[in-house]
Amino acid sequence: MRAFFLAAVLTLSSAAPAIGQGTLSCGAAPDSWPLFEQLKTYFKKGEYMTFLESSGPMLEHEVENYEAYFGVMDELFPEGFHRCQTVLVRDEKPAFRQEITMYFRDDMRGPITLLLTGVMIRGSMQLVYFNYNSTVTAVLDELR
Repeated sequence: MRAFFLAAVLTLSSAAPAIGQGTLSCGAAPDSWPLFEQLKTYFKKGEYMTFLESSGPMLEHEVENYEAYFGVMDELFPEGFHRCQTVLVRDEKPAFRQEITMYFRDDMRGPITLLLTGVMIRGSMQLVYFNYNSTVTAVLDELR
C-alpha cells in the first residue's frame, strides 16, 4: 500500500499546475472555523500526531490508530509541505461544513488533498471526519 501511495505521489500529474506554483497560504475561509484552520496548519507543518490529537472529542479515540492514519505521511512527508491552498468551503445550514485543501511540495508534481468535515453541536465546532489522498478525485468522491 505504501509503495503504491509513494508511486502515486511521485507520478501524479497536477490538474492545475498554477495552483502548485508561487507562494500560497492555505487561506482562511470566509467565516472560517478556528478548529479547521488549526488542523490545516498542523497538516502543512507535518505535525500529524498533533493534528489527530487536536481533532476533538469525536475522533480522540483514533489517536491509538495513529500509524494507520499517518504512518505513510511520517515516512514520505515528515517535514510537511511548502504550500497549501483551500479550494472548497461548503456550508450547509444549519450546522455542517466541508473544506478541501491542497498541499504542495516543490519535489512533487501533484498535491495531497485533505478533506475536513465538521458539524456545530451546541455552539462547538466538531471534526467528524477527515481524509487525505494523492488523487484529487478520490477526495472529491467523498463530498456529501
